Amino acid sequence: MSTSKISWEIVLAGLTFAGIGIYLLNHTSSTRNYSSKTKAWHSEHKTHKPEPPALPGSIVIDLQNLDNLKNLEDLKKLKDLDKLKDIEIKLKNLDKVIKEPKNQAREKVDQRLQQLETELQKIGGSDYKVKLQNKKVYINKDYNVHEATWTEVNAGVYVFKESFPVSNIKSMDLNLGFGNVNIVGGSSQNGNITLRATGSVDNPGVLSKELVIQKKLNTANALFDIHSAGNANLSDQINLETTLTIPKNIQINVKTAGGHISADNLGSYQVLKTAGGHISLDDIRGKTVARTEGGHISGDQLSGDVSLSTGGGHIRIDHFQGTLTAQTAGGHIEIQDGRGSINAKTSGGNISASMSQVDGPLKFSTSAGNITLFLPRSISANLNASGSTVTLSDEFSFKGTQNKRHITGRINDGTTPLVIDCNYGNVNINPKQ
Repeated sequence: MSTSKISWEIVLAGLTFAGIGIYLLNHTSSTRNYSSKTKAWHSEHKTHKPEPPALPGSIVIDLQNLDNLKNLEDLKKLKDLDKLKDIEIKLKNLDKVIKEPKNQAREKVDQRLQQLETELQKIGGSDYKVKLQNKKVYINKDYNVHEATWTEVNAGVYVFKESFPVSNIKSMDLNLGFGNVNIVGGSSQNGNITLRATGSVDNPGVLSKELVIQKKLNTANALFDIHSAGNANLSDQINLETTLTIPKNIQINVKTAGGHISADNLGSYQVLKTAGGHISLDDIRGKTVARTEGGHISGDQLSGDVSLSTGGGHIRIDHFQGTLTAQTAGGHIEIQDGRGSINAKTSGGNISASMSQVDGPLKFSTSAGNITLFLPRSISANLNASGSTVTLSDEFSFKGTQNKRHITGRINDGTTPLVIDCNYGNVNINPKQ
């Protein structure tokens, strides 16, 4: 399909496929992936209420970074509802070819969104709100439950929901003893926290008794804390998913002791930490600190001052602008479409980076791996590179000294530091095409 033929009709088709895919998934069986501990617990403690398939509390479909319309067919092949968390309908460069939609086209988009809401509402137990904002489709459950009370919305599915005004909130701490976290930024003047628990729980009273919730939601420095009571080890018994919806200009400090973190559409100062899960970032601006002790970190459309670190996972970043620090103790680092300054370090993996624009120092270091860079031909760099073998493309204008293992000198005017340290591995420096 040529780009000249891409239009809002494709977007409409995409939304229709999303609705069909989600509706089909409602009729498939699903088995959650528990840890070996949890499976053992279940074998000894059978419950009378089986856990049914259920959609996650928050889904974001990104219309700006679409790859291929054919990928929509994959929606109909999904067997595990939990995979909906990772759905991204993609069609490349959509934002470049779609102009401001005409009134008629916009009306059709609204109609498709309403149809998608209707399909989602066929799934019992809750309503769904679908919103188109910044070329993204946000799908969030709107549980019909009492405020600040655990409610069984489906057999074996329990929800706690609390809404709060945010006009006076400057920052918010969200602390979890366990479980996954979804953070969704927006422009609303109200915040919302939804907890969704599934697993070996017979009634909501068990959660009220054994899951402690501490909160301060009416102060400038707000707090929401969730942990097990006493010696209760609920992380072996239930799966907990927390979704926080809050204006994107509020500072966020999120910690979970054992789950994944996803964050979307934030624009202030965000600190995201997990002791053992993956971190996914999308459309994040401002100052960002993301740390995991043993998971992967992925990011798309990041800008500002960004610091990423993992104790043993990979780091992949697409479309970055600003100052990036990326560090892993045992994984690969991959950066696509970088614009700005980068300091990337791994103790045992490869590094690849493609820079569209260089606005500050570049430093890449690995103890055991290869380093591959794609840099603008016009880069002005003071180069110091070492490795088992070091190769600099002849297409760069270079003055200096070089041998098999070491190159020092200037590329063009040589004003920006470019340091590459590869103890056991090869270094390749190529022009960006």
